[in-house]
Amino acid sequence: MREGTDEFTVEPEPDPYDPTSFDSRAVNAIAPPVVAALAILLRLSPLGFLLEGFHVWVHELGHASQAWMTGRKAVPLPIGWTNVEQSQSLFVYFGVLLLLGTLAFYGWRERKPFPIFLAVILIPLQAYMTWRLPGDRAHMWMIFAGVGGEFYIASAMMALFYFNLPDGFRWGGCRYFFLFIGAASFSETWSFWRDVKHGVEGIPYGSMIGGEDDGGGDMNILKDDYGWTQHQIIHAYSHLGDMCMVAVAVVYGFFVLRLDRIIDRFLAKIL
Repeated sequence: MREGTDEFTVEPEPDPYDPTSFDSRAVNAIAPPVVAALAILLRLSPLGFLLEGFHVWVHELGHASQAWMTGRKAVPLPIGWTNVEQSQSLFVYFGVLLLLGTLAFYGWRERKPFPIFLAVILIPLQAYMTWRLPGDRAHMWMIFAGVGGEFYIASAMMALFYFNLPDGFRWGGCRYFFLFIGAASFSETWSFWRDVKHGVEGIPYGSMIGGEDDGGGDMNILKDDYGWTQHQIIHAYSHLGDMCMVAVAVVYGFFVLRLDRIIDRFLAKIL
């Protein structure tokens, strides 16, 4: 009711087909499979080369994500190269910590639980990886995270479709682009490692820049420097891909069934 009057102001009903809505069951159920299917069809079409640059960037972002979490400067480039400094940097550590803290702050202020949850998980993980994880182990996981990022970063890009980020991200519309790129990248990597597991393809030794004979490729380093066997490489990546696929499916079912509302009601009492 408006102040000083006897009139009631009726809030308009939300549009159940608004593509920017996070509360529409129709959007949650239909949009992700449709966008993912379009991404896969484009990847398999003669125009699939248009997505290759994004796929390479996701790979390099995988390397960089591990470097940043261990306090190292890294610049992922969509040309098959990520420049990583071996020495740790307080600037990187506190920069990532500040970003995560800011995410939590705006999530709290705007009563959006996911940014808070994400920060609560990543801040302790960042501290462990920066101050407790041995440098040799950190480098190994940074190498692993190239192809690994093609799975977990692409999966995160798809799953984040359902999570309402702070308003400054303009996430209601932007999430469709990331869903599209994530689905295209994940499907390409998952299909390739499925073929590797079944013996149709071989492990991709070498590098994009140096070719198959480049001993500095990710698989070469895992095999030669860290003693990974071919079975361990194939097992690690194929199982990571399967786990990420299951995780995305669980997120999809969770939000389509609107189980998130139970958590929202619980957190509303706290926030």
